[in-house]
Amino acid sequence: MRKKLLCMILVLTLILSMTACSPKQEDSSDKASGEIKVTDAIGREVTLPAPATKVVGTHNPSLNTAVVIGGGGKYIVGFGNKDMARGLYEEVIDGYDDLPQIGKAKDINMETVMELGADLAILPERFANQADQFAEVNVPAVVALPNDESFDTVTNSLKIVGKALGEDKRAEEITSFIDDKIADVSKKVGSASEKPSILFLGGSSPLTVAPDAMIQTYIIEKAGGTNAVSGVDKKGEFADVSIEQIVGWNPDIIWIPSYAKYKADDLLNDPAWSSIKAVQDKAVYVFPSSLEPWDYPTASSVLGVCWAANNLHGDLYSSDDFMKDVDAFYQMVYGKTFTKEQLGLQ
Repeated sequence: MRKKLLCMILVLTLILSMTACSPKQEDSSDKASGEIKVTDAIGREVTLPAPATKVVGTHNPSLNTAVVIGGGGKYIVGFGNKDMARGLYEEVIDGYDDLPQIGKAKDINMETVMELGADLAILPERFANQADQFAEVNVPAVVALPNDESFDTVTNSLKIVGKALGEDKRAEEITSFIDDKIADVSKKVGSASEKPSILFLGGSSPLTVAPDAMIQTYIIEKAGGTNAVSGVDKKGEFADVSIEQIVGWNPDIIWIPSYAKYKADDLLNDPAWSSIKAVQDKAVYVFPSSLEPWDYPTASSVLGVCWAANNLHGDLYSSDDFMKDVDAFYQMVYGKTFTKEQLGLQ
């Protein structure tokens, strides 16, 4: 009898110790949780049976949300135009060249999407009608980016995709960095006595400009400048204008995106631009970076604010401070940093 009692005590002790050492069950916000309901950028409620693990899309700024949250290619199984951010993605996505291209813009190969086993498509508002196409092959789609661009839409897109991936905490870490850094830089340049007028040109032609409802305007304003463009009503894309309009705006500074099909010298040597203050002062600069565009509505647009603040108000926000912030961002997101040469910074 005594032996039986001792055996029972030993068994009970063993069971209790195993229970104490076993891992806690994950709550509903963790990766192992089940059904997820996501309200996307245009108010659609999308239900996922579980956190997504295989993501596709054809619009780079939208799909970039999953790259950023995954710290690389963790969730990406199919891309659109792979050349749009090749510099960065070759550095942070293992086997990027081998990732299948599912199409470009609105031209999608749904057979490829099915073969990849995709369980989430990420779209911009202007491709929102693609959601029905993806639904036909049983792939849920969320609209991450609306046509109106701002830093609020950038951080909201990260939160939307973070929820769909079961990565709410990760999304919060990144969006907090963006919000805090923009507030910090804006405060530093807030004491500037002047706010230069900036003309932010498009990539296809120097006669395209960033109007109010684009991320470029928010970058300009947060960095202590003003957008020279006025009277242009367009959302979510660069607007075509005339040289006469540009001469009339007479910007103090001109920024050309890193992906432009023309060069600063094309403006500096063109007689039609010669009366413009920015051209006369040779204040025409390439907006970085060559690794990835910092003027897209993506998480790295926070670095666009940092560069812009240093370009406009270097006495208030130094080059050393700028590079520290660049390193902090890339270390947080991808666990690595990049040289000035890699970023295309002079």
